[in-house]
Amino acid sequence: MKCEFCGFKPLDKCQVDIVFKDGNKNNKKESNLKTLCANCSRLYQKRLKKGRKSIMNVTVDTDIRIS
Repeated sequence: MKCEFCGFKPLDKCQVDIVFKDGNKNNKKESNLKTLCANCSRLYQKRLKKGRKSIMNVTVDTDIRIS
């Protein structure tokens, strides 16, 4: 199991969340579920609440290092 956004591999399952892509908690189809680390999940939920574009649609350049 790993975060589908950043690739984080948790040491414990409490470090990952299952989110509903369409926001509908009753739609439990596998195609509507995404496994995210706690950090990516919080960012995803924050963006949904603010009505912004989901972080799941943003391309990230993993070669960039922040110092």
